[in-house]
Amino acid sequence: MPNQLKLSRVYRFIDEQTGAPQISEFPDSNPTGDTPLEIRMKHFTEIENFTFLGYVLAHELGGTTPRPIRTVEELEVPDEEFQRFVNEAKTATLTDEELGDTVLDVGINWEHFVASTDSQLLPEHPLKITDVLMQEKIDSLDFITEALVREVNLRSIEKQTGAQGRKSK
Repeated sequence: MPNQLKLSRVYRFIDEQTGAPQISEFPDSNPTGDTPLEIRMKHFTEIENFTFLGYVLAHELGGTTPRPIRTVEELEVPDEEFQRFVNEAKTATLTDEELGDTVLDVGINWEHFVASTDSQLLPEHPLKITDVLMQEKIDSLDFITEALVREVNLRSIEKQTGAQGRKSK
């Protein structure tokens, strides 16, 4: 059961079927808030929490054998620069610690891209901005971070159960 005393909708929990520590999926809906800016601020706080939880869990796993990042195998993102990063990730092999460091790197970029564009938010859609190209970058960093945390979750299940090679969703 997740910690009941929290402000964010992202959390760490123990999977009931495997006993493995897991990071929740990143919410698709807006957080609550009285103003568009409050909603956006809560969103980038959730990005930071999600990123940090993924980083910590990856480091706790302790695997020292470099392994592929299976959750990026089919990933396509809207921004060309970040698609090149994804293409490199498709052939990379990382230890658990390196995976965690990559989660932190990409996630902090995602958070900062969101936080630095507050002045461009659309009041009716506070998680979106008026600059379409910058929004593509933000969306790309979102997709990549979520895929990397899914890989951390897979590795956690595999460590707990001894299973290897499970395919991501």
